[in-house]
Amino acid sequence: MRGSQQSYRSGSRSERRKKKKAAGSAKIYKVLAVLLIVAGIGVLGYTYLEEYLVSYRQQQMRDEFERTAGFHRIFEDEPGEKEVVIDEWQPMRLIIPVIDVDLVAQGGGDVFDEALLDKGPTHFQMSDLPSTEGGNVAFAGHRAGRWNFFLDIDKLDEGDEIFLDVEDGYRFIYEVEWVEVFDKYDWEPVHTTEYPAITLQTCEPKHVSNPDYRLFARGKLREVVDIPGEIAESAEAD
Repeated sequence: MRGSQQSYRSGSRSERRKKKKAAGSAKIYKVLAVLLIVAGIGVLGYTYLEEYLVSYRQQQMRDEFERTAGFHRIFEDEPGEKEVVIDEWQPMRLIIPVIDVDLVAQGGGDVFDEALLDKGPTHFQMSDLPSTEGGNVAFAGHRAGRWNFFLDIDKLDEGDEIFLDVEDGYRFIYEVEWVEVFDKYDWEPVHTTEYPAITLQTCEPKHVSNPDYRLFARGKLREVVDIPGEIAESAEAD
């Protein structure tokens, strides 16, 4: 009888240990789940914060561009065909209505400078500056991570418009000629051209850092006009 009672008590202790161990494991899993959720929220929060900061910096640069650009030319120049040559870097604003791009471009430094690329499209020093006489003005822009400045360049079609506003108060209007993929080491598309052109470069495929290919979009200059009056009047009112 005593042996049977001892066996019963021993079995009970074993079962209690198993239950206690299972309960402990469950608590650990719950803590880990909470930590993972908190970490996920933290990562998302940081990502959204970074995206906000990028957008905020761009808005500040757009405001500064509108404040300092030579809008007075709009009311001074006679209408008609213009001959414009930009001989040194100046603040520029890149607008592509069909894919909702409105960004202040960076220049005056190395196109591979991440500090510049993180702020907006960056001018290739090896390329030309805007001109009605010829030459290829080229910009590189991120397509991955929180920036995505040139995310939808692949959606451009022949004939779509690209606007490049310069601080002197002129708008260069280009029409897309082609959008093509090149090897990552092929920089021929950013070399100078005999006709006035613009070239936009980004990674291919999208959302991939340091891919094996690059996407280029080439536009040909159609005309140069004064920056539209409604933009100027808004800037002057500020």
